Amino acid sequence: MNKSLIYLNRLYILIFVISIFTFSSFVNAKTLTEVRSAFIFQMSKFIEFPPPSLNTINFCFFDNEQGPGKLLHSKKGLYSQKLPVKVIILNKVETTSELNQQCNIIYLDEKIQSQVNQEWINKIKPSIVVIGETIEFLNLGGLAALIQKGNKIRLYINKDKLSQSQVKIESRLLALAKFHPQ
Repeated sequence: MNKSLIYLNRLYILIFVISIFTFSSFVNAKTLTEVRSAFIFQMSKFIEFPPPSLNTINFCFFDNEQGPGKLLHSKKGLYSQKLPVKVIILNKVETTSELNQQCNIIYLDEKIQSQVNQEWINKIKPSIVVIGETIEFLNLGGLAALIQKGNKIRLYINKDKLSQSQVKIESRLLALAKFHPQ
């Protein structure tokens, strides 16, 4: 019985990895931005958000000129967990109350990360997934980071923040992540 659970878990991981690379809108992902966009979208499928029940899954970004926000915003009709995905582009980093009301997932690129501190991150509700791009971001209290290693992107999860979070990340996604601190 235990071996079948291990096999099933590995199968789910394999399906997740394959789905990242075969996501229809990103089949030919070549740039790091495209890979990050696919990662953010696929991650949303393996995160359970706390009640109240959702009508949409809201991704929040701060830069519409470039980056994953622009790419995901251009994709119409995205669904995650049978819910429509809404991409929200925000202008001001300071507005944590707005983020707490509107967002399920917040993505901060390295440029935006430099404008936030630990106090800002701590004002974000524990029911929201905050994703950055550096280990330093995890040290400030971010939940996840998509970190570039060579020409690849690697998912890191902040163990301490995960234990405080109200979201549940499925084991299939956690199996792909590296944990920080290790």
